Amino acid sequence: MLVFYLLGWLPFIWTLFKKLVGILGPFIFGFVMAYLLLPIFNGMYRRIQPRLSVKMKNGTRFAKGLCSILTLLIGLAIIGVLLWMVLPQLVASIITLLGSMDIYLTEISNWVAGFFKDNPALERNFLQLYEEFSDQMIGWIQGITPRLVELMSGVKNTVSLLFDFLIGIIISLYILNSKDTFCAQAKKVIYGVMRVDHANRVMSRVSHVHRVFGGFITGKLIDSFIIGVLCFIGVALMKIPYAVLISVIIGVTNIIPFFGPFIGAIPSIILIAVISPIKAVYFGIFIIVLQQFDGNILGPKILGDSTGLSSFWVMFAILVFGGVFGFVGMAVGVPIFAVLYSVATEFFNNLLKKRGLSTDTNAYRGPKRIDPDTFEFVETKDNIPPVSKKERRRADQAQENKKK
Repeated sequence: MLVFYLLGWLPFIWTLFKKLVGILGPFIFGFVMAYLLLPIFNGMYRRIQPRLSVKMKNGTRFAKGLCSILTLLIGLAIIGVLLWMVLPQLVASIITLLGSMDIYLTEISNWVAGFFKDNPALERNFLQLYEEFSDQMIGWIQGITPRLVELMSGVKNTVSLLFDFLIGIIISLYILNSKDTFCAQAKKVIYGVMRVDHANRVMSRVSHVHRVFGGFITGKLIDSFIIGVLCFIGVALMKIPYAVLISVIIGVTNIIPFFGPFIGAIPSIILIAVISPIKAVYFGIFIIVLQQFDGNILGPKILGDSTGLSSFWVMFAILVFGGVFGFVGMAVGVPIFAVLYSVATEFFNNLLKKRGLSTDTNAYRGPKRIDPDTFEFVETKDNIPPVSKKERRRADQAQENKKK
């Protein structure tokens, strides 16, 4: 009954959650920026703080403020350079693609007609379906441009997004400058409301979350950026059209583990095949080689075994979190699930230790069962589980009573 009652409140809770996320938008922007820039801040602070603390009375405080400002400027400079390099060519590629879509659809139609010329009935059915698809595609393309312009020129949306971003920059500056104070305050609260051993366990868990989540996200961004650059170099050398657009697609989708290469490669291959089928084949081979390089050499070198999840659980995390939160869920679902998985593993291992049982998964393989008396694994016969001495005595007594 309670479950049905809670399910009835889910729509309200979800609406409240989305509204809360909208209100906290600037803080989310600021936290994400600060978290991604944290490695730059730490590296800079380790080099500047010792020198300034010797030369100045308030050297540590000044070093924090200076490193925060420099880190933020470096982050904004990186974003600005990337947008300056990629955005104009990306927009030009999209405009060219939209303007040439009619020609590409006509070429596909002629190619299909030639391919099915020996089977008129199949050709007629296929062309009918294709015409319906092309009409919908052209209508979508013709309608998306005004919507994009409206979206970009919408005063309310643009001002709101710009406001969140600007306030997020200020918040990220505060977070970088005062992160030690925030951490100390959080520790103070945790030790104030929990027993010391429980608080230490929470501190250890938070450290593990930071190590897994931060290492995975930062490493994956670096890995995806390198893959995007390598893709652009390879596509440019092969003189494949829309090099920047395709490289951005491959780089962005590469953030998603496991499915990312397929999500980015399939639409890119289709886009190239419309212009040159043979180049689409070359591109497909190139992407396979590039992804093998990423999966076997570059990715492990940057990420290592930061999550500790098997391929099955990686796929499970991507599908579940992606289904709930979309692209963002697919990108961050793996480290989040890795943390939940490690918490669950530790919880059940503690239960097993309290009962004096093994925590090694390999010990539970096969048809073996645990003896109730010795807590050792024993082989079973005919899938009959072992019983304790007390249960055996009870069974023997029952047999004697029957004989009497």
